[in-house]
Amino acid sequence: MKSKFLKLVLPAFAILLAVGLAFATEDKNVLQDAHYYDAVDQEWKSVTAEEGCGEIGNTPCLYEGYQLYSMPSFGGIPLRKNAL
Repeated sequence: MKSKFLKLVLPAFAILLAVGLAFATEDKNVLQDAHYYDAVDQEWKSVTAEEGCGEIGNTPCLYEGYQLYSMPSFGGIPLRKNAL
């Protein structure tokens, strides 16, 4: 009796769990910190990069005309994005 119950309930529970978890996920935008060198103040400043900025692409990611970098140094990776 016990094994018949488990043979019926366990697969049904696994299917319900899989379906429930499939709908429980959502897309999140990951905010990336970016850095730029402010020539007026002569210091590095941090901002949040716009969506789509990363290491690859054909259009530079800019903030108020300044190139954004992955780290607060000119040795950091210049952030770029693909133009739409």
